[in-house]
Amino acid sequence: MNQQIDVIKQILELMNTMAEGIAFVKGKLDQQSPEEAVNVLLDTTNAFATIELALQPILSKLPENSIQEKIDRLRSALATMVSEYEQNQGRKGQEILQFNLEPAFKNWQTELEQVLKPYILN
Repeated sequence: MNQQIDVIKQILELMNTMAEGIAFVKGKLDQQSPEEAVNVLLDTTNAFATIELALQPILSKLPENSIQEKIDRLRSALATMVSEYEQNQGRKGQEILQFNLEPAFKNWQTELEQVLKPYILN
């Protein structure tokens, strides 16, 4: 697992960048400017895909956790949000963000931090 410490650090950093992206999207939706948020939403989705791919080789080496369940929920929430943009230009984006995306992201983030941070604190 020691060889994966750099990967874990990068995952945690990218996860923080995702949090900033979601906050930006939320701010634009609050301002009724969904069109200004779409590129950041797509970048956030790409960051998630990168993290998911980087996690795959190390998931089986981690102590028991619910990371995969949280990944699945966040992937679904991101897909719902992107689909909303594609079909309705983000008109329901604020609702989806508040009730689906933010909770799924926060649960995923908390789980990853609890499981991964001990490896970089040693």
